Amino acid sequence: MDIKNALERKDIKYLIRYIRSVLNLLKSKDRLEREVGWKAIDFLIETGNVNELVQYRNYLRSLLWHRLQGVRDDAWKHLHVYKILQTKGIERALTAQSDKIKWSAWSNVLNLVQLGMVPKEHIRSVRYAYWRLLRSIYPTIRKKAWRLFVKLVHEGIFDSSDKHRFSELLKSNKANVRILAWRTAFMLVKENFISVDELKANIGYLEELTMQQSKVKKLLRNLIKELT
Repeated sequence: MDIKNALERKDIKYLIRYIRSVLNLLKSKDRLEREVGWKAIDFLIETGNVNELVQYRNYLRSLLWHRLQGVRDDAWKHLHVYKILQTKGIERALTAQSDKIKWSAWSNVLNLVQLGMVPKEHIRSVRYAYWRLLRSIYPTIRKKAWRLFVKLVHEGIFDSSDKHRFSELLKSNKANVRILAWRTAFMLVKENFISVDELKANIGYLEELTMQQSKVKKLLRNLIKELT
């Protein structure tokens, strides 16, 4: 009998006896194997066997910054497990050196706050780490980080005291970063993060972008029209 069969048979004793096999499934390259592993973890918790997992809290925490994205993503989807186990140190992922690991954490930051796992005040205290994601060398992370930025402003993680640093991105030497900053700027006006007048003061950096060959040239020209 393997873990999957034991789970189907609801054989608690087997799952506890082979708990290390369950834990190994959580870092498998195979998504289906990871799914079985997490179902087994949830089942043990639901059946009152939390104590069997407490000693493995640090191992479970390490999955949140595992090198494989699938392993990380599945772990972050199970924050309720970490809360039940009272796992400490999860907030360290917010300031990780790796953009990939850091993004995994920040993309779940509002869940951390909602679950009461990390105080909002602490999130604000490490928000400096988020700026690098807005300039990330990874296009997917960079674009997603800009989309989330508006929500983080709305939730009070960032506020108008951060607009000077934001304004620097409106002038970024990297065109792809500057474009995303300007596309986001108008949404931030609605959040009272920055004013239209403050954007107008930097309009030259927006106009400069339209002189380059770009797929978003039409969009940029429309943004200029909104300011003039």
